[in-house]
Amino acid sequence: NPRRAEERQIEVQRRGRTRTLLVRVSAEGGESNVSGFVVTFDDVTELISAQRKAAWSDVARRLAHEIKNPLTPIQLAAERLKRRYLSEVKSDPQTFAMCIDTIIRQVGEIGNMISEFSAFARMPAPNLESHDAAAILRAAVFLQRNAKTDIDFTVDLPEGTVPLMCDEGQLGQSLTNLLQNAADSIKTRSLAEAKAGQDYRGRIHAALRVEGSRLEFSVEDNGIGLPKGLDRDITDPYVTTRIDGTGLGLAIVRKIMEDHGGEITLDDREEGGARVGLVFRLPDVVVVSPPVAKDDREKYNNNNQ
Repeated sequence: NPRRAEERQIEVQRRGRTRTLLVRVSAEGGESNVSGFVVTFDDVTELISAQRKAAWSDVARRLAHEIKNPLTPIQLAAERLKRRYLSEVKSDPQTFAMCIDTIIRQVGEIGNMISEFSAFARMPAPNLESHDAAAILRAAVFLQRNAKTDIDFTVDLPEGTVPLMCDEGQLGQSLTNLLQNAADSIKTRSLAEAKAGQDYRGRIHAALRVEGSRLEFSVEDNGIGLPKGLDRDITDPYVTTRIDGTGLGLAIVRKIMEDHGGEITLDDREEGGARVGLVFRLPDVVVVSPPVAKDDREKYNNNNQ
């Protein structure tokens, strides 16, 4: 029936993100004569995302509650077994100790996952105050550089301070998540390159840029790049390609950015690897000092390696 309106949902890819559009087609003209059709597009991505996040938050809250309770007695029991009976095991004490340590370690890993579930389910509203965006990025890179000495870190920062209304803790967590994801991507590629007998050195480059009323943090790596062939947005909760991943890292970053009125962008790099950006819209044009000269930037990077 040409007079009947048709409605469908379609998905399109834009800058590494999946957008969901509601498409409606209706006929135009009289009862007996159709002169044309009207096609309307409504972007319902955020509506569907909000519904999905609400459902996943409830799942995470319930899961954290049900699993967390037995973890402590399991860990305490394992530690007591090791203290009490290790000296009495004569046949194979080394295996006994290794098994107990495995239990304790795996309980700790589960506890870390539950902490991520709880953080996602109870993400507080941001406490917006003026902070130096450059200092927040510098601190995040410093921690990762010292923890991952097998990766080369570089950073580009404007000279002086860059004021930004944000929640310092949440923004720092977002940058840490991005740097950790970049390091995980590099680790995956490093293993593949080692099997192929190729020389490979992981590199992560972080930058902060202000152009007019647009402030952007970016994290680039030379890892394996963005996952291909996913049927869901990689920033959705519990979407991951890693065997040991929870799929909450980018979901938390996206939630933090939405609460700050910003957005997260994801792109593949032509040279290989990925580029992730955190974009903030500033209320007024912020004037910052010119970028650090190349020689000074290299000196900073060398001094902090």
